This record gives sequence, structure tokens and C-alpha cells, in this order.
Amino acid sequence: MYESKSSLLIDKKAFRRRVGLHVLVAFTLVVLTLMLGIAGHVYFDDMALDAALVASITLTSGLGLSVIPESTAGKLFTSLFGIFSGYVYIATSTIVIAPILHRLLHKFHLDQ
Repeated sequence: MYESKSSLLIDKKAFRRRVGLHVLVAFTLVVLTLMLGIAGHVYFDDMALDAALVASITLTSGLGLSVIPESTAGKLFTSLFGIFSGYVYIATSTIVIAPILHRLLHKFHLDQ
């Protein structure tokens, strides 16, 4: 996916396109996670869509619980979704940082 250390740096336009693609992938992952969270809250805890959206966003963003689930299935889903959301945060951060870090390291290792 990336150029090897023996090849030249890509131009700025291609680099911006690469970063934009990575941001788009990370954004898509977050949206899919929110959709999964909304569906889970509605299914397991019979929440209204607006309450499920708020609960999913606060869990995914790391703010914690905004709505305490009432059912046992809802509590279990919320716990597992919270853990999953932590991994999604790590993944999206890595996806966005990867091309920037690669370009920086590639620049340091260019043979002059």
C-alpha cells in the first residue's frame, strides 16, 4: 500500500489523497460502530432511537454511560459495546496516524 524506503516520497497531492482516504475509512468505521450500537440498544434494551443514538455516541466517544440500561441483556450489550468502542477508538486513531507517520519515517530514511 505504501511506497518502499528505496523509492521517492509521493507528491503532496497524492499524500493528501492518501490521508483523506484514511480519514474516510476511519469515519466509516465510526459510523458503522454507531449503527451497531444503536441497533443493539434498540434491540436489547427497547430504547427509543434518539436515546439509543445518544447512548451509542457517548459510549463510542469515551464519555461513558448517558442512559443506564434497565434489562440484563441491555446491561450486557452496553458492557460489551463499551469494550468494543475502546478498540474502535484505537483502530481509528491508528488508521489516521499511519500515513502521516509513514511519510515522516520515510523522509528520515531517504538516501540522498
